[in-house]
Amino acid sequence: MPKRTKPDIAFVPEGYSYSELRPLVRATLDAGLSVMLHGHPGVGKSTLAAEVAGQMGLPLIDLRLAQREPAELGGVHVPDRRREQLTLLPPPWVREACQKPALVFLDEINAAVTRLHQAVAYQIVLERRVGPFAFHPDTRVMAAGNLDEDNAIAVPLSSALNNRFAHFTLRVDVAAWLAWAETHDLPPAILAYLRAHERQGAGLLYANDGAEAFPTPRSWEMAGRVYRTAPEPLRRRAMSACIGAPAADRFFQYEKLYRRVSPEKILAGKQVLDFTTDPNADPSFIHAVLAATAAWMGEQPAFRPEWVAPLLALLTAPGLEAEYQFVFLRDLKRRGSLTDHLRPYPAYRELAGQLVSLHAGLYQ
Repeated sequence: MPKRTKPDIAFVPEGYSYSELRPLVRATLDAGLSVMLHGHPGVGKSTLAAEVAGQMGLPLIDLRLAQREPAELGGVHVPDRRREQLTLLPPPWVREACQKPALVFLDEINAAVTRLHQAVAYQIVLERRVGPFAFHPDTRVMAAGNLDEDNAIAVPLSSALNNRFAHFTLRVDVAAWLAWAETHDLPPAILAYLRAHERQGAGLLYANDGAEAFPTPRSWEMAGRVYRTAPEPLRRRAMSACIGAPAADRFFQYEKLYRRVSPEKILAGKQVLDFTTDPNADPSFIHAVLAATAAWMGEQPAFRPEWVAPLLALLTAPGLEAEYQFVFLRDLKRRGSLTDHLRPYPAYRELAGQLVSLHAGLYQ
């Protein structure tokens, strides 16, 4: 196949964020309706299905249609000599969906290019059965598909099938994804990089330029895994294989700044920072200092009182604007409520009060 080119690929900004969509999908499934989830590749459609199934207390039956033989979906007919007819022998997943409630997830439904695949998918959605095997009344059906704009394999679904779904689009949302990533063990350096460049918007997480490897929420998570496990000399190439060389190069430029930070020295009072002078005034370096310090504190077994004075000195360092202070304190709060240890100190309470007043004033 010819290599895709950037102008062929359109980015779709519309839709719901992950956090917005999760309760909407849950409510729709609870109403007994089937859900069709649209979105770019790698934005979290499968993850959302698994999370909703867990919230509903249902086992997830994940059927990736493009990777299954039709017999794995609809079963095979075998001779019944006693009745002199063919009998359908269903695959195990069908029996599971019939015997007890489950969430049947038809992933890549619009990549099911054969008529046999589509015939089974239609019966699952339209009739909640496979052949004579009717699903349990509380079994729910959800499907997902890539967007036409992605140059992914996609075939149109019939209007009859489309009309049986409640349709939602999952958009790329940096803030929502970062909130998810913070609870899924991504390396602090990668989280710090993405937070430092969050204002770039969705293009930071999703940039399908037609290359084989490109940034998506899924490939950033993959990159985080190889970053943790690959030997240091191999990290750049391993991450490039996940998110593409341009994105990996930008990350490692930032990582050089991140590595300059020594949270131990800062919290021991051995390194006092001034963010008004170069190169410390670089916003990327400021983000790196705050992110590395918060990450290091969160990894320690317990909060140590001797950190308080250096921490307050960091928070009131020359050149550290209120926006950075607020982000840093929010980061500390996410990491086991580290800010609770600072509340007894008047200097912290005064600073926190000023930040609260400032942010409240923005919305008045």
